[in-house]
Amino acid sequence: KLGEVAMAGSSSGALALRNVTQKSIAFSASMVETKARVLSLHRDFIRSVPWIKRTYKVPMSEEKMRSLLTDAFKEKAAEADMNQINRLIIKGRMELEETMMLWKGDSHVIGWLETRAEQRVAAAKAKTKTAFLDKFFG
Repeated sequence: KLGEVAMAGSSSGALALRNVTQKSIAFSASMVETKARVLSLHRDFIRSVPWIKRTYKVPMSEEKMRSLLTDAFKEKAAEADMNQINRLIIKGRMELEETMMLWKGDSHVIGWLETRAEQRVAAAKAKTKTAFLDKFFG
């Protein structure tokens, strides 16, 4: 399976594999380094979206996939503990590596994206209900 899809399109598997192996630094010494590593991880995920979509046959647009990935990063933006941030970076790199090495099944990738999309819809509904009730009682 890897031979068929690894070099598909502009986001080749070889580039992604290089990023996974070369950017696997254990821990950052400062918050500045940590921020750069978070942005690098985010960029690597975003760049991998076309390849992931083709390889795992994801039934949603690349734009929506990028948006869901960005939301996942924004959820953790308030994290201030550097050790926790470093752990999240390592976990993110491992997730990206597992995805790019085809160690995940289609159902894992699609399931994660669909769960995120459902959570987004539920949050939007809850926010809309709250806004309506605030206007109603206000």
